[in-house]
Amino acid sequence: MSVDQIHLRLLRSLLLPLFILWCTTGAAHAAAEELPAQNVLVLHSYQKGFAWTDEQSAGMEERLKSASNLPVIYTEYMDWKRYPTQENLEHFYQTIKFKYQNVHIDTILTTDDAALSFALKYRHELLNDAPIIFSGINELGVAAIPNPHNITGVIEKIDPKPTIRMAMDINPSLKKVYIVYDNSESGLSTGQMVMDQIGAMKLGLELFPMNRLSMEQIQATASSLSPDSIVLMTTYFSDSTGRIVEFDRFAGELGKSSRVPVYHIYDFGLNHGAFGGSLISGRIQGQTAADLAQRILQGEQAGKIPVVTDSNVRKVFDYNELQRFNIPQDKLPEGSEVINKPFSFYQTYKVLVLSIVAAFAVLVAFILVLLFYVQLVRRIRSSLEKSNERFSLATYGSDAVIWDVDMSTMIYYFSDSWYELLGYARDEINESRGGWRDILHPEDAEQENRLRIQHLEGRSSYYYAEYRMRSKAGEYKWFQARGKVLRNASGGYIRFAGSMVDVTDRKGYESKLQISYQELESTYEELTALQDELLEQYNKVVENQALLQTSEERYRLLAYNDVLSGLPNRLSLSEELKAFIEDPSSGHAALFFLDIDNFKYINDTMGHTFGDELLVKVGERLLSHSDGRSKHFRFGGDEFVILFKNVEGADEVIRYADALVQGFREPFQLHASVVHISTSIGIAQYPENGLNAEELLKNADIAMYKAKEAGKGIYVIYGHEMQQYFDKRMVIENHLRSAISNNELSLHYQPLLDMGSGEVWGFEALIRWNNPVLGFVSPLSFIRVAEDCRLIVPIGEWVLRSACRFIKDLQNQGYEGYHISVNISVIQLMLEDFTEMVLTVLQDTGLAPEYLELEITESIFMESFESISSKLEALKKRGIGIALDDFGTGYSSLSYLKQLPITTLKIDKSFIDSIDTPNSMSLARSIVTIGHDMGLNVTAEGVETPEQLAFLKRTSCDKIQGYYISRPIPEKEVAGWVAGRRAG
Repeated sequence: MSVDQIHLRLLRSLLLPLFILWCTTGAAHAAAEELPAQNVLVLHSYQKGFAWTDEQSAGMEERLKSASNLPVIYTEYMDWKRYPTQENLEHFYQTIKFKYQNVHIDTILTTDDAALSFALKYRHELLNDAPIIFSGINELGVAAIPNPHNITGVIEKIDPKPTIRMAMDINPSLKKVYIVYDNSESGLSTGQMVMDQIGAMKLGLELFPMNRLSMEQIQATASSLSPDSIVLMTTYFSDSTGRIVEFDRFAGELGKSSRVPVYHIYDFGLNHGAFGGSLISGRIQGQTAADLAQRILQGEQAGKIPVVTDSNVRKVFDYNELQRFNIPQDKLPEGSEVINKPFSFYQTYKVLVLSIVAAFAVLVAFILVLLFYVQLVRRIRSSLEKSNERFSLATYGSDAVIWDVDMSTMIYYFSDSWYELLGYARDEINESRGGWRDILHPEDAEQENRLRIQHLEGRSSYYYAEYRMRSKAGEYKWFQARGKVLRNASGGYIRFAGSMVDVTDRKGYESKLQISYQELESTYEELTALQDELLEQYNKVVENQALLQTSEERYRLLAYNDVLSGLPNRLSLSEELKAFIEDPSSGHAALFFLDIDNFKYINDTMGHTFGDELLVKVGERLLSHSDGRSKHFRFGGDEFVILFKNVEGADEVIRYADALVQGFREPFQLHASVVHISTSIGIAQYPENGLNAEELLKNADIAMYKAKEAGKGIYVIYGHEMQQYFDKRMVIENHLRSAISNNELSLHYQPLLDMGSGEVWGFEALIRWNNPVLGFVSPLSFIRVAEDCRLIVPIGEWVLRSACRFIKDLQNQGYEGYHISVNISVIQLMLEDFTEMVLTVLQDTGLAPEYLELEITESIFMESFESISSKLEALKKRGIGIALDDFGTGYSSLSYLKQLPITTLKIDKSFIDSIDTPNSMSLARSIVTIGHDMGLNVTAEGVETPEQLAFLKRTSCDKIQGYYISRPIPEKEVAGWVAGRRAG
């Protein structure tokens, strides 16, 4: 057979499979285009950027976007972790209703409990009653689904037992487990579930829940643990004081401060202080949920698809944490994954390096062989026909597979050895018509096709590829394929043929000599091309290193700039200030600390997206006031900082501050809304008000705080008297933190007299503080400080518990029927568990609810009327009295008053003091009448004279209190006062 004939047959063999492939691909594209797009709605419970949610979202999108019929993916975030309010839910409901009123949703994917609850409640109304696939839900959450119709999903099975076993394998002396979780509903259920499962293992471990500790107390405890302990981190987003905690930051700080390993339950703790463990993977859950969604989109019914209960976990440890605690990797459980290993060129590219060395060795061997064969070329030419026959016979007896494609018919041919190696019978997989592509490994198919087309188009001198093929037994074998296309005089394809070698055990190198037998001269060129290819691979490694360096520069840019506004961030400000101060040539400067007034109200009423857009507009307006000497930073939240350099005098600072204040008086146009805002500005000057960045920032912040107190929308320049005021507040706060533990707080009780019977109705509890250093501190001084730093939460609970215990003890002494009245702070009322806390105190002290009265000021209701009213209404239904204190000094109207869940009006002392004037007397009488008309009891405060008492009797006031009856009485003297009054 001549060379031209061989080329013609190869071209025909190649054209036929290419034509079939083109037809098949075109038909597949046509079929895909005919299918209508399906819509998938993904509802996330939490916010974008929250690691757990992002991992689930990435897993879902990864699988959905790989579907053959790509669906349209809609994604919504409820932001429920940061804003678990009814207002947020209503806003989200309106958003979904508006956006999807004309969109047919084919299936709904939800992550975590809040999104599932929303979908169950509104899918019939808003979302075409689409099937639901949930993820991030534990067994209790699934069991609580009221109607599991048309629902399936992935159960988030929380199982700490594998992690505990790993910890005991690593540290056999383990005795104590400190479990971190918060006091939210999901946090408490997760923490109890974890402790129950560890306890069920019966390993004799001591368990220490840490939900009653503040963030600082948890870190302090972890920093002093003994070596026989570990910390187990579950979910944690607020501490015991109700303070919101960023999980990543807190987990990282806890990991740094802990003396023992910090194991985690979820893999989003990795790179944030997590030592490791058997970690639940949000990405795997998202992938599994997306697989279920694809089945539903293909026609299966959600209700008939079983809920996935397999545990989606990774056994993973952090290399840096292993090094920190001197734990060798051979102590880790088998199959463990180790992240953050240091980069090693040899380990990373070991296969490539060894392959290069082996290739060069083979290259040398090939060259030696070629030198030998060149001497034999003339003798080989004379016996070419005989050699061809010998080659045909050798083909059948060798390990190599000969393949051939007739390009005119696209019919493939494989030698018998191919069937022997893979175990298939001839035509079993329709291989002659291209069916062999179906057994290619999915990861290799695209690469093989690209190399084949590259050679057929003339962009490579020969076809060379390595890929895996699935045998009949199900295992994959590696093949090294080589080939060349034969063309006719006009360049058209005749035949495409070559060979493939089973290189699974790397035993096929000898067959390369047989493959290159006919064209020894071209073999040398091919070897040279192979060397060039290896050099190209090396150059790619160098190029990848350059790309890595570019990526690091990009991450550095992100680290120093705020993502939302594009302004430099807090880290950039710190380095800018440090460089400015350390530069000897730097002159005077001023630091402006800006805080947007009432921004929280804007966020709550207009939505966080609106708030984010407003922050961007604020940054743009600040930049518009730049004169080249000022640099602007977003410090965080609604706070901005301006560094004003080369200041020539105080007048220049004042002019710039006036321009800033005036600039914010112009309204902001956001879409169809016009927003009027103001900003409070604190100014600290360098070097007069600080010689380092921390001191300048602190003093500017203090000045801004004074601007807030002075009425907002103004600027204040820092003065030393502000530091004295701030220092005094800090001294009070520091001493107040230990007031309860040091037994420095006490209660005095002022009697309340029933005007009808003349008997004592009960007492109002009034707090007193006697500090060994500060002496007696007025409540007017320390209550405000306690509210600002949220110490009012534990102090308020202590007051309520002490007062209820006192009145119950007094009842047990024979003074039955006495009531107790306790003042409540707005900070306490804003806590989610306020109602449960009050009922728990009553249960613990044994006091019946009808003997407790809670006093609330009018201003408290103005903070958040709906949420506070619902809590007080629940307590009122239990029989607890609700008194509106200082009535007449606030903002209440009669229509507003009717909506309040109160039982008593307390007339402010200012009306009683001026009762001898006709106007005040008439007003006080009207208040009593209004209260009675509304079915309320009326109590008068500050009664100090017989005339005041006589007037209040005439107006039928229900109860009175004041110095005319008694001053506030210390707790130890109350029983004696009551006994003396009865005796009198």
